[in-house]
Amino acid sequence: MSSASTKTRRAVLNAYKYLLRTQKETFNGDFLAISEARRKTHEEFLKNKDETNEKEINKQINQALEAAEFLKSNVIQAVFDEKTSRFKAKITDNTELGDNESIKNPPSAKELKEKMKC
Repeated sequence: MSSASTKTRRAVLNAYKYLLRTQKETFNGDFLAISEARRKTHEEFLKNKDETNEKEINKQINQALEAAEFLKSNVIQAVFDEKTSRFKAKITDNTELGDNESIKNPPSAKELKEKMKC
């Protein structure tokens, strides 16, 4: 095994582990969500186990890392509080909190039409 393929293999394994750790943190306590996320991750990594093209492997590694970052910053859990009969959102330090400026100041119809032009 060459040095480049050893580094690539290590990068794939690190991305895999990072994605699994992120899923465990994001879905903490939700065993069904954790097991389904793990199953899907395992399935996707196995599907691409015979890939030999370095560019394609790096692309897939980046997709795994982007998925982990998306989970960290954009997915939250809501836990039902039986005392108040309400859900409480579990916001973490990694959760991306927008300022809702795009909602407060929506673009005009003209601006939207300009954005839609290809």
